[in-house]
Amino acid sequence: MLNRKGGPAIFLAAALAASIFAARPASADEPPALALGPAPYDEIRSTGREVAPSRGRPEASAVPVVACSFHDAVCVHAEAATAPAAVLWTLRWAEQALRTYRALGLPAPLDDAGLGGTRGFDIYLLAAADAPSTTPDLIARGYGFDSQSAFTILPPPAAPFTSCFAPNAVAQGIARAIVLRFDAGVEDGTSAMTSTYLASLASECDLADLAAVDDFQRAPERAITAANPDEPAGSLLFPWFLDDVYGQSTPAKVITTLISVAAQRTLPGALEWSNEPDLFDTLRINMKARESSLDALLLDFSIARAFVGSRSDGMHLTGVERFGDFGRVRFDWAVPFTSLPRRLAPIRPLDPTGATYLWIDCADAPAGAELTFLADWELPSIFRWSLIKVDKTGAENGRIDIAGVYGDSHVERSVVGLAGMAGLLVVGVNAGSTDRGHPFDPDEAPFMPHSYTVTLAK
Repeated sequence: MLNRKGGPAIFLAAALAASIFAARPASADEPPALALGPAPYDEIRSTGREVAPSRGRPEASAVPVVACSFHDAVCVHAEAATAPAAVLWTLRWAEQALRTYRALGLPAPLDDAGLGGTRGFDIYLLAAADAPSTTPDLIARGYGFDSQSAFTILPPPAAPFTSCFAPNAVAQGIARAIVLRFDAGVEDGTSAMTSTYLASLASECDLADLAAVDDFQRAPERAITAANPDEPAGSLLFPWFLDDVYGQSTPAKVITTLISVAAQRTLPGALEWSNEPDLFDTLRINMKARESSLDALLLDFSIARAFVGSRSDGMHLTGVERFGDFGRVRFDWAVPFTSLPRRLAPIRPLDPTGATYLWIDCADAPAGAELTFLADWELPSIFRWSLIKVDKTGAENGRIDIAGVYGDSHVERSVVGLAGMAGLLVVGVNAGSTDRGHPFDPDEAPFMPHSYTVTLAK
């Protein structure tokens, strides 16, 4: 079941289609090589996730109750004291998720060669489990490119089985296993946003999505890859945004294709997966092919975040009105135009890919009102800015995008025509390092945050 609302995604530029979608692999186990050019992309950098799993599978004797699907490659294993209804409901939710993913053109999780007793995906219900967790197996089972099977451990669902959180956890666990089939070395943040987005399409659990988006929007300064892969992540808005802007109608096609073409071959015996290129490398290359940049993409996404929930104007992200006030991004400052000049700084510094939002209320702006914007930030980060006029209906009425200059940390712009506007929205994003040889890498957490000051004068 798909719960995305609104029409099909917008348009896909020919360059992006040629560089990503034409390269869609015939088999999920055999993603195509991605030609990223000279070093550092042809180097193996030990910044990926550890190869060794964080936990092993439960012993078969500890989970003697087993129920397997007649239609899909999935089994549920449970302790002897587990209620039979809990086992059967979990199996039903797993079948539902797999049917949805199959309808989206996605493969099932990688065959585990019988590690759980069958060759299907295994879900274990353990009373001692504090929270859902999906763990890759120790042995990679792909065909050349890094690919892993996985299993999920869940606490048994409680009767009367009407809560949507349990089926959402099942759907997210299976989605994460599918991501590991595409790329065993995928970073946790990318896995979190992708699996949450897929689960939102399969389980229709608005409560889980709402809580995740609320947390994400309350801390816009954090990196969009700063999320636990086993919990619903509000960064699902990023693959949602990619679908809206670049998708061809099938939800999640963009993000899963980007992950699959970033798969690599890790040397035998390595302690960490080789995760170069990663999701952001593939985005960087494909945005360049579209005569744009990753910086511009991150700024566009940060702008879209400002129009989520009850602030939606219907022009930035489709279907996000359902998040209501929980989807409203946190503004660092909201000041009236009449209080200018002001010099403002954020509550907290920004991680790479993190964003900041300032609101200048123009309700009392006089005729002919104009504003001068000056921003300074800490090197070696590069910040991108956009000044957006918002009319009294809450819709965007025009914008000025300010491109950062590598090596510089200061920009200035003037904005005119503010009379009659509801306000001016200032959006800034930390686009990462100014060192072109070492761009933002999601594997290198914890990230080094940087701050800024903005001066506004009338």
